[in-house]
Amino acid sequence: TGQPYYAGSYAAQNSTVEQQPDVIYVMAESFWDVTALPGIEYDREILPNLTALRQEGASGNVYTPSFGGGTCDVEFEVLTGFSMEHLPSGSKPYQQYVTDDTFSLPNYLKSEGYDTLAIHGYGERFWNRDQAYPRLGFDDFISSEDFVNPERRRGFISDHAMVQEIMDRQQAHMQESDDPLFVHAVTMQNHTTYSPDRYPAEDLVQITKYPDSISEDVIGQLQDCATGIYEMDAAIGELTDYLRTIDRPTIVVFWGDHMNPMSDGYGLFENTGFIEEGDTASPKLRQTPLLIWSNYSTEKVDLGTIASYNVTPVMMDLFGLEKPVMFEFLMQQMDVMHGRTRGVTVQHNNTTSLEMTDEQWDTFNKHAILQYDYLFGNHLLPTYADSNNA
Repeated sequence: TGQPYYAGSYAAQNSTVEQQPDVIYVMAESFWDVTALPGIEYDREILPNLTALRQEGASGNVYTPSFGGGTCDVEFEVLTGFSMEHLPSGSKPYQQYVTDDTFSLPNYLKSEGYDTLAIHGYGERFWNRDQAYPRLGFDDFISSEDFVNPERRRGFISDHAMVQEIMDRQQAHMQESDDPLFVHAVTMQNHTTYSPDRYPAEDLVQITKYPDSISEDVIGQLQDCATGIYEMDAAIGELTDYLRTIDRPTIVVFWGDHMNPMSDGYGLFENTGFIEEGDTASPKLRQTPLLIWSNYSTEKVDLGTIASYNVTPVMMDLFGLEKPVMFEFLMQQMDVMHGRTRGVTVQHNNTTSLEMTDEQWDTFNKHAILQYDYLFGNHLLPTYADSNNA
């Protein structure tokens, strides 16, 4: 283990660090930066809380394997450090590969004395989570079936209700146990499809300016989507405000799973000039906001753009948490590249390329071999790597 990767991080600034903080993951359904669309203006600031929190935490973008769906692929990468790039095209790991105890952050944290909890605002069988979560190391799973009369927005359990559940569970846990807690929450409020009549008119974000080339119908859909993003931003503000009031050191990792098309396919992105016409493979369509924040440090760090499989190693590195071998390996490759996802290399200077250097191919192939051994092999490599790091 070398020096922390990010020079301005909490771990780099402090010789002694919190070793067992609570850790809360919030993966926000269809949360992306709608304010980045050129020529679109809104009647309010859409991301006031995220903008403020970026000044006192680490932030950047997740380069996600998904667009328009496939939330479970992003979740799988973040929780395990494994990459969809090393699996057959179209596969769904929760349904096909997480068939037994599987290496993951929750399993690792359990071995370190953590209690582990998953919360999802939808049915427990969605993407086979009821089977996959225990194998990934979650002690408990709260799904939509377990919520009691939650607030709903757009027909889904609201982001406010999700955040309230997180806070209630952490409060109860602090009263009952001295063990640290890991919570992984997946929101649902902003799920497709979009229509402006899914919110009360007085709650709907209004678009005050847009290019003539975009239909009013698509603008209405974007207003629905932007309202969900605005309310998720409010919910994350609510969570962090609460965490400032408690004594329990807590890290929050918050990110969007993927962007979404509207009913015109890629038209909204093309007609605003967000992407070039026909460039439906644009790397810009795979970047969602990422925030890694804690209630015990205020170091502002620019994370750049990182693959979703690097989110957990980066979180542990920022705060000086002891990492398992897989995450140590992933931090070591950050100097070589920040990710390789859907045929695109994210360079360590945050540009993207379709090509890889020899050094990048080498680290990419090592990741593939390590992942294969963890998922399908005899788990020899982690032990081997451990003995060589000793």
